[in-house]
Amino acid sequence: MTGNSNYFELEINGSTHGKDVWRHHSAELFKLTCEFAPKQSVGSSMRTWSLGEPQLLDGHFAHWSALPMRGEADAWLFIKLIVSGAMDVEQDGRRQRFGPGSMVLIDSARPYRQSFAEPTHLVALRFARHCLKQRGFNDDLLRRFVAPDPTAPDVRAVGETMIAIAAQNGDTSESLRCRQGAQLLDLIDLLLDDPVALARSRSGEATLFRAKRFIGQNLRNPDLTAPLIAGAVCVSDAHLSRLFRADGESLMRYVWQRRLELAAELLRRGGTSGPQIREIAFRCGFSTPAHFSRAFKERYGVTPREASVYGLGEPADSAACDTGCTLTRIPSHGA
Repeated sequence: MTGNSNYFELEINGSTHGKDVWRHHSAELFKLTCEFAPKQSVGSSMRTWSLGEPQLLDGHFAHWSALPMRGEADAWLFIKLIVSGAMDVEQDGRRQRFGPGSMVLIDSARPYRQSFAEPTHLVALRFARHCLKQRGFNDDLLRRFVAPDPTAPDVRAVGETMIAIAAQNGDTSESLRCRQGAQLLDLIDLLLDDPVALARSRSGEATLFRAKRFIGQNLRNPDLTAPLIAGAVCVSDAHLSRLFRADGESLMRYVWQRRLELAAELLRRGGTSGPQIREIAFRCGFSTPAHFSRAFKERYGVTPREASVYGLGEPADSAACDTGCTLTRIPSHGA
């Protein structure tokens, strides 16, 4: 068993102690109770690491089953992809076997059991319920597990993306992993029964979330205007402006604040040996270095050059990545 702030690995080695350790960490990390077939679960292993808000799990399982712990308050959602082998899922009197290429979306708040009667390779994404709510999806969608058509090209593409990210083994940068996690969450509607109808029902809160995500991903674009942002989230300029005002500040003021926060983060990372002020100005979407310097001093009370020499202090414990999501880490001792 190995672990660090971004990566956790566990394997059953055939000893009773190995199974006990597996049970402990399954309970601590995933809130699952595990049951093993006698002498047949040797070789089961799992690796997990954070992708920003969600966690990715890459596991090889055999001859064991799991179900959510009773009375566990913080329910999670899972997207599970079978790469090889098979997984049986039972929930609300419904039982289904999933073979290679199959995917299933499961709400752990509703009791279920997953079983592996043969050696199985599984890749899964685990995320909090609010990640769906932010994207405008109703909890009623998951009264029982959702199993999209594995032959649909969009479903296959999502699965292939999950496998490709799993193959990277968590070795990529924190910023890239955060973006990958956000992109996978944005693809969830492709796995649900009627994504068009769901998109029409998205709330103002979800639209605001999507707009902020788009802004965070396009801060370098000097032509990041209200019409461009509104078009990206399929609403009118006026409606989007109303949503931002209700949230406490104007749309374009939010854009400039995010640009300045990104600039401050780049200065913190680089210090005196970091990117030149001119380079940072253009990377953050400012039309000229002079405009950047004026706006930066108005916001932070010092010029960018003074900030690069003397610093701006330490950022908050949870650093926001360029996509607008919050980075979370899996402690090596458990979640």
